[in-house]
Amino acid sequence: MDLPYPKFAGALKSALRDFRRPDLLADNPLMRSRLMSARDAHPSELQALLRETAASLFQSPRDQKLHRVLDLTYFEAELKQEAAAERLGVPFGTYRRHLTAAINRMARWLWAQEQEEPSASAPPSPADSPRPKPSDDRPRLSLIVLPFANFAGPEHDYLVDGITESLTTDISRIPGIFLIARNTAFAYRGTMIDARQIGREVGVRYVLEGSVQGCESRIRVNAQLIDAETGAHIWGERFDKARADLFEMQDEITARLARMVDVELVAAESLRAERDRPHNMDAVDLAMRGWAVYRRQLSPEGLRESRALFEAALRLDEGNISALIGFAETHALEVNAYATESRDEQIKAAEQAIDKALRLAPGNARAHFCRAELWSALRSPEQALRELEIALQLNSNYANAHAYAGIAKVFLGRAEETDAHVAEAMRLSPRDPMLSIWHLFVGSANLHLDRIDRAVHELQRSVEINPNDALAHFYLAAALVRADRLPAARDAAAIGIARMPGFTISRFRTQARGSNTTYLAQRERITAAMRMAGVPE
Repeated sequence: MDLPYPKFAGALKSALRDFRRPDLLADNPLMRSRLMSARDAHPSELQALLRETAASLFQSPRDQKLHRVLDLTYFEAELKQEAAAERLGVPFGTYRRHLTAAINRMARWLWAQEQEEPSASAPPSPADSPRPKPSDDRPRLSLIVLPFANFAGPEHDYLVDGITESLTTDISRIPGIFLIARNTAFAYRGTMIDARQIGREVGVRYVLEGSVQGCESRIRVNAQLIDAETGAHIWGERFDKARADLFEMQDEITARLARMVDVELVAAESLRAERDRPHNMDAVDLAMRGWAVYRRQLSPEGLRESRALFEAALRLDEGNISALIGFAETHALEVNAYATESRDEQIKAAEQAIDKALRLAPGNARAHFCRAELWSALRSPEQALRELEIALQLNSNYANAHAYAGIAKVFLGRAEETDAHVAEAMRLSPRDPMLSIWHLFVGSANLHLDRIDRAVHELQRSVEINPNDALAHFYLAAALVRADRLPAARDAAAIGIARMPGFTISRFRTQARGSNTTYLAQRERITAAMRMAGVPE
């Protein structure tokens, strides 16, 4: 008799509840299951199956408390739950968590046995389970988002489930992700199973778990990313937010977590590939390694190193979308940072790659984002903004697209709108790898508007985060000139020149990113300030 897991789990709960009522057990669906096919069709055999399963599953010392909970609640004393908690000497909430964990683990184990062919062998035992799937056989970017634990009280169940569900949806948008479905993940609600066991059971390399706590005025959310092969803690995050708007808070938290999961998963998986198969990486390995390098080294040298990895991936698989986008994006960024002597050739190479990526994956938000960067390099900020809008339609929480919409407004002569766009990006991903560039955008916009103090502050923040970004040093030099701080301006310009010796006033002027008259007039002031700071003509 085939039962979907939810009905199977419900039948198990009923069987435990009716354990001492053979008349009720006789009508339980488990009596007609494959599990009972090798036994006599009698309620006493179902009772024996439940006892034997509990004894096998919870035989380790650390699980004895779960076995004891089942004994006191169903098998032996049949105490009321409050009395069982008192007998165990634990708070009622702890007792309930133990009971839920024990029932859920039994349900999953028995359901897995139910999917196997009938057998006349001994009662199920963890030792009889299929051999764990080797980690290398699991999909690379494979993840299960476990239901977040609710420590904020039952009145917040809806919020906790909402965070889990929204996070699952947001993570599902990550290109190349293998994500376990929500219904399967929720079968682990309330369990105390080790992440390594969960990884083996569902065939994933990573587990994301978390919890929600609350007080009268604030909500705290904790999340951890775990390596399901080793049990090692890869990354953790904590959010403390006011209760004022719970749904807005939920959206913000899930957007931040999804972005960081994307970053950390790729970084972890690229390190795994480098460790396990350094001389035998395939196209997927190389593309992930490229993105990890790209995010770690925001500099011309870092862009070229990551592009070499994307090129290697494309030699193995010319249709690898991630590598096509990375190849195009690194070219576009180098052009837009004034860091190339081969501008036209790099634009052409990037165009060919991103056009191919969009043919293969027209719904890929990052491909549209990259196309926007190319439009910007081609002095077409209107088209760039349209591509960014498409990217945001595909993924409204795409933080980098929000930020780049802000700099596109500068090129359109609407620098006063930039702050709001970048603020949204920072709200969605406050510790993003691109954060230094976002501060550069805000500093640049305020410099265009002659808001000098704000420009200096933001540009100083940019170079603090990423001292290797020469363009940020040049903009900071201009801002410091406008602030009448000429010695500091010359120091900033000197650092920029050391980072990018090929940058000149002439290159900066001829490669303006738009033709709007307001933008060009504002830019002339910046050009003059760079000249005063010592940027070569």
